[in-house]
Amino acid sequence: MSTSRSARWLFVVFGVALLMAGSVGRASDEGSGGGGGSPLAPEIVAVDFRKSIPADGSRAFGSIRFKDQDGDIAQVKFDVVEAVDFAPFSFNPKIKGQVAGSFPFFVFSKIPQKVTLKATLVDEAGNRSEPVIFSFEALTLVTVLNKWGGFGTGDGQFMGITGLALDAKGNVYATDFDQDRVQKFDPDGRLISKWGTQGNANGQLDGPSGIVIDTAGNVYIAEAGNRRVQKFTDNGAPQLKWGSFGNGDGQFAFPAGVAVDPQGNVYVTDKVNDRVSKFTSSGTFMTRWGSRGNSEGQFNGPSDIAIDVKGNVYVLDSGNNRIQKFSSDGSYVLQWGMQGSLDGQFLTPLGVAVDSQGNVYIADTGNDRIEKFGPNGAFISKWGSLGSGDGQFNEPMDIAVDAEGNIYIAEEGNHRIQKLRFRGP
Repeated sequence: MSTSRSARWLFVVFGVALLMAGSVGRASDEGSGGGGGSPLAPEIVAVDFRKSIPADGSRAFGSIRFKDQDGDIAQVKFDVVEAVDFAPFSFNPKIKGQVAGSFPFFVFSKIPQKVTLKATLVDEAGNRSEPVIFSFEALTLVTVLNKWGGFGTGDGQFMGITGLALDAKGNVYATDFDQDRVQKFDPDGRLISKWGTQGNANGQLDGPSGIVIDTAGNVYIAEAGNRRVQKFTDNGAPQLKWGSFGNGDGQFAFPAGVAVDPQGNVYVTDKVNDRVSKFTSSGTFMTRWGSRGNSEGQFNGPSDIAIDVKGNVYVLDSGNNRIQKFSSDGSYVLQWGMQGSLDGQFLTPLGVAVDSQGNVYIADTGNDRIEKFGPNGAFISKWGSLGSGDGQFNEPMDIAVDAEGNIYIAEEGNHRIQKLRFRGP
């Protein structure tokens, strides 16, 4: 294998990694024989893989469905039919003893290209399956329109960026948990205003986390330190506040996320009390739901919350690595997600947003990526990988989507906001 050219592809399955570099290759003759003339030869039933993946270095998972009469598959080989800077690779899928089932694999590309691979199974006796050829295209799915920020206390800088929200004009509001302030930017990242100092008086903040703007331009901020919600005008003038420490109606232990429905009602997640509370726009308690657990309607450290145009409520159940969907009165509708890094899985997700079509976007914080789903949880796409480059992320904390489909992402690790345009499905 040549090592004189820069590596561009990485293949990993169950912790076995092979860093591949080299020139364009064609499928090797080895492994091209079908079945080896033995009735015990393994069989590839299908290769399940998407037709397109992002060319941003993020991992794209697929799976191979198989049958094997004597359960002794020892190797899967991938030969290159068409690609750039790509070399053949193989690994042990660790399915010894299984006569039928599937196993995962993943690939990633840092460059746009079309890829065609040939997969072959090999058993312990050297018998080979009939090869299966499949293709996909690595595409540039995300265009970075702008980015701003940096670590510090100056204008446009952040120390603990936590929450992100947009108003009807496309202005961007960001809470800074560590600096107890809010900064307001225009859609291109130019600072408009800022407000907040540490304290518990009107207009002061302590641990501002979630933030949302209603259709009238009122700004609601959930304060973890003060265990309350404050309502401001769009230029930071305080209007009212409600909440205190506790677990009674209208009380909070750690208010984290806040959202507003089409009627102006305010919903607040409580990470410690493991529940959602609903209020009128003036802070009058209406209802609440949730308790500690992992059953339907229960939570484990719920963080963010979002509401679609129909009033459906999406609660990011971070400790359970899932999202739950409810009606406006708290009736359970459905859920999706589990811990992991495969499509549709999460690792401590902390931000959620819903676009005008009802698509749901998750800031998958632990996996340093964004995932997109349909209104009922069907996986659509994902993008991002750990880093500080354009389209890469380091601890994405929150996400917002404007009316034009532009996506804003707040990153705690990179202390910045990125504005992206996604051109995938």
